Amino acid sequence: MKLKLTINGELRVREVHPMKRLLDVLREDIQLKGAKEGCGEGECGACAVIMNGRLVNSCMVSALRANGAEILTIEGLGCSVALDALQTAFVEEGAIHCGFCTPGVIMAARALLERQQEPTLEDIKVALSGNLCRCTGYEKIYRAIDRAVNAGYSKSIEPFCGTNESIPELNSDERNIFFSPRYLDEALDILLRRIPDLKIIAGGTDVFPDVKNKKLKLGPVMDISRISELKAISFDKAHIIIGSCVTNTEIMESCLLKEHYPLIVQAASKCGAVAVQNMATIGGNIVTASGSADMVTALVALDAEVRVISRTLEEIIIPIEKFITGCHSTALKQGELLKEILIPTPLKTNRYEAFYKRGSRRALSFSRVSLACRIEKNEKGNVSQARFAVGSMSAVPFRLTIVERMLMGCKIEENLAESAAKRAAAIVVPRTESAYRKKVTENLVRKFLLSCME
Repeated sequence: MKLKLTINGELRVREVHPMKRLLDVLREDIQLKGAKEGCGEGECGACAVIMNGRLVNSCMVSALRANGAEILTIEGLGCSVALDALQTAFVEEGAIHCGFCTPGVIMAARALLERQQEPTLEDIKVALSGNLCRCTGYEKIYRAIDRAVNAGYSKSIEPFCGTNESIPELNSDERNIFFSPRYLDEALDILLRRIPDLKIIAGGTDVFPDVKNKKLKLGPVMDISRISELKAISFDKAHIIIGSCVTNTEIMESCLLKEHYPLIVQAASKCGAVAVQNMATIGGNIVTASGSADMVTALVALDAEVRVISRTLEEIIIPIEKFITGCHSTALKQGELLKEILIPTPLKTNRYEAFYKRGSRRALSFSRVSLACRIEKNEKGNVSQARFAVGSMSAVPFRLTIVERMLMGCKIEENLAESAAKRAAAIVVPRTESAYRKKVTENLVRKFLLSCME
């Protein structure tokens, strides 16, 4: 394909394979070596660049997806003889260390400062949670960013105002193998062809690690990330509706979701680090059907449904618990596409919601224990509805229905919280690390219920 990118303000055109990673395009075709490959799975941040104003891991972005994008790399900030103020702050604070991770760290810092002029230390830590520094120099990195802020660096940044509307120019051999539709009807027509082994990609944050680890061999690919009909968040009298290609970041930034369902916002904020959140989609998390899928765990607790669409059949609505049929297995049939997620409108009562996740690392994509909790109380303070869903225990997330029934109609007190927590630990049957996961589940259920007493 003919790839067109605006890199550091300059239009670059190259002939590349549609599924070639942006990281490889930058290093091999453009000869920009600042972005480096560390893990190749979106966990280390060494390959981070800014694409269309958002931080991304270039090891998980295809040329097909990146076509028409505006890319900023470390080379676009400054060079050895003319550093910009952020790079200078890193040098002056001694925050460069061995230098391997530094370009990605600086790009993550730049992305943060484009959106927050005066970030707190906690903001900085969250922004850099997807960047690993093996030299353990985080404190100097934090000081370098703070130094740049105090020097007024963030106020000098011009915000990104462009779009990513360029249609990929595929050659004759590629047109029947790789697709990048802009409209839903176009995507459904492609699915109607019943192309064998066609892989649908939105964010790609699960796909590229599997390709790297040889768990997946890509054949025909349809990238649906440009379909605007799948990227909206709307509201009607009965539901909040989230398009399947809405990213975790867009969920976190939605005022509608913050107001009505903070649970789904909390889950999105804990699902990967910033660069992953900017690419990962809620539909992708559902269709991947992993037992540790954080968004699915939250959606189970919210009694969510999914709308499936195809060219030949009417739209059908399926409860999320029935849509996920097993490990990496869903009710989707050939020719069908997950269009959107429907969450029932919340009742006008006292609501308490929380999403908890425990893993080996704050920004790790896969949780070892996840728990989504939701309680509604009536005017007397008694529980009128209870939902608890756990993930990472079995092939699919599931509800703690026995615990829910224990709480119904009751006023939450310490003894009840203790009994419910013990019962939750007894119910779960983890595949591995059984004692640890049972104890964590018990502690989190207790923590949530005690918080509901206040």
